[in-house]
Amino acid sequence: MADNVQLQATEREGRGKNDSRRLRESGFTPAVLYAEGGNASLAVPNKPLDYTLTHYGDNALYDLDFGEGKQTARVVDVQRNPVNGKLLHVDFAPVNMREAIEVTVPLTLVGEAPGAEEGGVLAQVAYEVQVESLPGDIPQEIEVDVSGLGMNENLTLADITMPEGVTLISEPEEVVATITPPDVITEEDLEAAGVVEEESDEEATAREEAEGEEQAGDESVAGEPAGSDEEQQ
Repeated sequence: MADNVQLQATEREGRGKNDSRRLRESGFTPAVLYAEGGNASLAVPNKPLDYTLTHYGDNALYDLDFGEGKQTARVVDVQRNPVNGKLLHVDFAPVNMREAIEVTVPLTLVGEAPGAEEGGVLAQVAYEVQVESLPGDIPQEIEVDVSGLGMNENLTLADITMPEGVTLISEPEEVVATITPPDVITEEDLEAAGVVEEESDEEATAREEAEGEEQAGDESVAGEPAGSDEEQQ
């Protein structure tokens, strides 16, 4: 787990849309910190927050500095502009570094699968996993080693070695990756799909010559005398 991100947070007085717009234009993102004693409306610098969300995901931990003290928190909700992707609003929730929490962590395939080297198709089926750990032990991602995966074999969550301090919550039988033989596409499949391979110039010439010879042969046979009835018998 990466070190906590330090954010200088200030309480914001304005709550309206105009206040939020002016805040964003000045390089800050409106935010809310949920707390048992009451929620706090905050303004946090946009650049470090956006960078952390983009590169480390939602599981990063933040030390929010109010000037009078710090509160460790994590992001629980992010709102972005659907057109340009800019941050609009972020919700934080405080975390207790001594209490385990349940989070979703991305899965990343690593290694060279023997089945893929044989021509099989390696497919990642699951892209994230639900785990439980202390906030300080949350991994940014969990690597899944496929170096032992052969043709027609599956890799499940039960086959993954979880990092120290991390407990699997998702179903162990869930398939993460699989290798299957490549699909063989026949000419009949192409025709059924309406896919017609364009004929090359050489193939077209050969076909025309073959058709010409066949036609000449048919005309030759048709022009021969029928012969007498006795010959036909």
